[in-house]
Amino acid sequence: MRNLGLKLKIWFVVTITIAVSGIVTRSVWQIVVIPTAGTFRIFIPLILALLGLNALIIYLTIKPQKLKSLPIVIGIIVVATAGLMAGVTHFVHFIVSPEAAPVLSKIIATSVILPSLSAYLLLLYFIRSLRKS
Repeated sequence: MRNLGLKLKIWFVVTITIAVSGIVTRSVWQIVVIPTAGTFRIFIPLILALLGLNALIIYLTIKPQKLKSLPIVIGIIVVATAGLMAGVTHFVHFIVSPEAAPVLSKIIATSVILPSLSAYLLLLYFIRSLRKS
């Protein structure tokens, strides 16, 4: 049974790593194709957040009991903040762009950013409550 748990952990880590690798590759390609300041402001924090998230998932999969460690908590907050910065920057640039002319595009973008902000606040609340106890 212990061997099955290890195989499931490896399967989970490989699955997440492949997904993150694809997204990071696509983000780097976007920077190479359109090297503007706006692209850098959106994709550099996104790439850092994804790599940090992948490292965090691997670490917590290997040693799940270390969540109360202050460096891990700070790492979680930094990764979430970088991801949120990329998302908000992309949202602000997208809403004013001509690509967002259809009202449905603005509704979809808003329906993605609002839960992201909510999840970020929930994460901060969860970490605060975890650190207090």
